[in-house]
Amino acid sequence: MKDHSSVPEPVDVPTSVDLSNNSARLIRMRWLAGLAMLIVTPVCVTVLNVPLPAALYALGIGILAYNALMEWAYRRQPRSIVTPQIVFDWLALAIFVQLTGGIESPAVTFFLFHVLLASILLSRRSAFVYAVLVIAVVAAIAAADAIGLTIHHQVLLALPPELYREPLFIVGTLIFFSITVLVTVSLITPIVSDLRDHERQLASLCMTIQVLPRSLDLPRVLDQLARSVTHSLQAKAASIGLLDETGSQMQIAAAYGLSQKYLATGLVQMAHSPIDQEALRGYPIIVEEATTDQRFQYPAEIAAEGIHSILCAALIGRRGPLGVVRVYGWRPHCFNKRDAEFVSTVARQGAMAIENALTYGELRHTDETKSQFVRAVTHELRSPVVGAQSLVRTMTHDLAGGLNDMQRDILKRLSDRLDVLKMLIDDLLDLAAGKIEGLQGELTDISVEATVLNVVDHLRAQAEEKHIELQVDVLQHGLTVTATEDGLGRIFLNLIGNAIKYTPPGGQVHIGLEQSHNEALATVSDTGIGIPEVDVPHLFEEFYRASNVKRNGITGTGLGLAIVKDLVERYEGRVSVQSQVGGGTTLTVVLPLAR
Repeated sequence: MKDHSSVPEPVDVPTSVDLSNNSARLIRMRWLAGLAMLIVTPVCVTVLNVPLPAALYALGIGILAYNALMEWAYRRQPRSIVTPQIVFDWLALAIFVQLTGGIESPAVTFFLFHVLLASILLSRRSAFVYAVLVIAVVAAIAAADAIGLTIHHQVLLALPPELYREPLFIVGTLIFFSITVLVTVSLITPIVSDLRDHERQLASLCMTIQVLPRSLDLPRVLDQLARSVTHSLQAKAASIGLLDETGSQMQIAAAYGLSQKYLATGLVQMAHSPIDQEALRGYPIIVEEATTDQRFQYPAEIAAEGIHSILCAALIGRRGPLGVVRVYGWRPHCFNKRDAEFVSTVARQGAMAIENALTYGELRHTDETKSQFVRAVTHELRSPVVGAQSLVRTMTHDLAGGLNDMQRDILKRLSDRLDVLKMLIDDLLDLAAGKIEGLQGELTDISVEATVLNVVDHLRAQAEEKHIELQVDVLQHGLTVTATEDGLGRIFLNLIGNAIKYTPPGGQVHIGLEQSHNEALATVSDTGIGIPEVDVPHLFEEFYRASNVKRNGITGTGLGLAIVKDLVERYEGRVSVQSQVGGGTTLTVVLPLAR
């Protein structure tokens, strides 16, 4: 059976927005800000009679010049310009606020835009740190203006001239600004955090749904499940426990993030683990503080591992309960109801994948058992058949006394039947050996050209006996594939041997070998009897023989092409056939080149 165990490694779902992805957007906005400053300033001065300082022109030019430098750097190192941009934008905005009135400036509210951006892009803690720094910057601008460290620019003439020095006005404005900033961060960051968690879990769920059903290898399925749940919930660890056949014990079959000491604790006795019994009833269980919960069989080991909260969900398939998924947190109250719903959804998908893997394992075991049985039986059959062949040939060669014509004819027919029987036994042995793990040999780099030429030399006498012309065209020399020497030889021995067998005397058999991209392409074409269209889809089935072959009385077992297909697929290749009754047959084998 073909192995479908390849599973992509789980990827980490991002837990926060990558600032570098927004650098291009910030650069575009900065171009607009710099140009707007250069355009709006003269309009305000000349049309609205607002006494804006000329230093704003220099600030606008400075913003454009710095932005050009940032755009140049972004094209080379996008991630390296995130921090410089934040620092410069703060500095530019602080200068702009100071030049437009300091604490009296309407531009103070522009700091809120930065606070909103920080709340969206940064983590909750970083956003609050950013907010405190913004408040500190505004307070520093107000203090510098009030004590005369900077030149105050009054742009709102309707305000009292000395208002910026009034302590009550300064304190009241700073309190209002601080409350606004902190409330904004407090409202935005939980929403953004929830959205990030939801996005992370959704991405992980999509990846799990896509990957798990494609895997038929149980250890890989379980490992993928444990990793996916851990990364999605940003948890400490996760484990997958599977029930034994009796349902009385559960063993950790896969884990991620747990120490070897904890994994060596032992089997979970369901009678001593009420928490798992509750989970197997179909409802997820959240343990807020695992170190004080008495429902676990190994509470001391849980505490020693540094586990404080646990989320349990049942793996329930079509056959019933399969086991339990446990997710571990490093602090109390680590999981919530939404996390439990997510783990339950993943557990349902995981249960389906586990059942698929178990079924595949059972089928594979059955197939191997069948192959072992066939191998054992055919081994026992080979010896008496070979012995009977030897005795018959002894008699037909008059080594055991003379024979009349009728006796010789009967023995000749018996010898032919024994030849067919031995051919069937040999094919069954080859087919069984190819399907039993460990008997197909070690894969190595094999020359396709050398293998084909060796097979042609071996069969040349058989072709000459039927006056069949063998042609070999090697368009690409030095092609090697990863296979076994015996297996690759058997592929071409069957294909070329069949072509000679089913080609009438005086015909032709052509063998071609070439490279197509990263693959070796071998074709075996003949001018033989061809295959009816209705029989072509069944050619690679075991014991199947085309209807016209049976009518023509050509002996065979119907296993040759089944063996070819099995070997080609083991070497990660493919085989196809094109044929027309009376017009010959072409079989094409494509194998990946050795890396």
